[in-house]
This record gives sequence, C-alpha cells and structure tokens, in this order.
Amino acid sequence: MMKKIVLNMVIIMTEDKRLKKIFDSACNLFINKGYAETKMKDIAKKASISVGSMYDLFKNKEALLNFVFIATLDNDTLFQDHNFPIENDNQSSIQRKIETTYQRETSVINHNLLEMSSEYSLSSLVNDLFKIFNHYGQYFLILEKNPSLNPILIESYKSYRSELYTNIAVFLKNSIVNKKLRDLDNPEYVAMMIVDLIFWWSTHKKYDSFENGKNDYSVTKMQSSITDLLVKSYSKS
Repeated sequence: MMKKIVLNMVIIMTEDKRLKKIFDSACNLFINKGYAETKMKDIAKKASISVGSMYDLFKNKEALLNFVFIATLDNDTLFQDHNFPIENDNQSSIQRKIETTYQRETSVINHNLLEMSSEYSLSSLVNDLFKIFNHYGQYFLILEKNPSLNPILIESYKSYRSELYTNIAVFLKNSIVNKKLRDLDNPEYVAMMIVDLIFWWSTHKKYDSFENGKNDYSVTKMQSSITDLLVKSYSKS
C-alpha cells in the first residue's frame, strides 16, 4: 500500500513538472510565434517532451490554450490534480473566471486610485502595477500578440486597460490638487506613459523583447529604478 502511495506521488510530481514545462513553452511560442503558427509538436520540442506525452496531457491545442489562460491567472492550476487528457473548458466558464479576476484586481487598484488616501502615493501605484503585470503579464501578452484569438477576451482586456489609464489620470489630477505632485500639462498622457513603461519592463522585457532569452536582470532593481525616476520627475519640489 505504501509503495502504491509513493508511486502515485512520483507520478503527480512528474506531471507537475511536465505541465510547468509545457506551460512555459506554450506561453513563449504563443507570444513570440503566434497561436495559429504554433503546432503541438513545436511546444513538445521546446518543452523537451514527446508529442505523444503532449496528447496524454492535453486533448488538443485549444485545450492547452484554455489551460494556459487559466494557469496565467492562477498559477496554482499547474500543481493541482487533473483528469488527463485535459479537455476543452467551456468558453463561458473561462470568460467568467477571467472576468472575476479582472473585477478583483480592478476593485483593489481602483479603490487605491480613487479614494484619495494620503497614504497612497506614486510609489504605491508603481508597486501595484508591477505586482499586476508580474502576475498577469503573460496572459496580457498572449492576447496582444493574437488579437483575433478570442474577441470577447480581447474586448475585456481593452476595457481593463482603458479603465486603468482613466483612473490613473484621475489619481494624478487629485495628487496635483492635493499638492503631492507638481503641475502636469497632460495627466492622461502621463498615465498612459506610466502604465506602458511598467508593462514594458515587467512583461515585454521578460517575454518578447529583442534580447528575449538573455534577460538576466533584476525586476526588483528595475522597479526601484522606475519608482525613483517617476517620483523625482513628478513630485512637487
């Protein structure tokens, strides 16, 4: 009995490692090569597993894509028990999970941006954005690189980005009124610049920049550098 339990644990650990390797390889290829141009054999080769093993774990490429979407939103998915091969999730179910994630993240950062708390600063905003993009960046990039993949998810993402730009602009304007930041000619453009700057260094640099695969740099140090740059640039002297 004990041998059987140990054997089952080894199998689960092996599957966990394979799922993580497949997940990382699929994300890389969906971002850099494109979903339509990526074949299951390409993912298998990059993950250093057999094509047969791929189909032992996933029914088809669509099932793998859905798994990638869910796993980028909840990394614990990679280490949960699954019935193999993993089959296609119901699209409405995936959309509900993603909308729930958007709502949760939106409610947190919007509360911070709009409540005008004296404790919430520009450096707090940078920290929040790095946290969001470090967590969900691969999911966002897959959508950006494959704009025809799922129109509903694309529209949700566009709406999320638009709301983020708008609410950061409101935060900047309120911070100017409260004498926490210097006067800005175009707070809306500054808001877009802040989001895009942090998205580049937290996400693009890691997954699809020119030096992709050689990005041996500290995200923590980059976050500190960007915080220092923005605070010194926009704080009221």
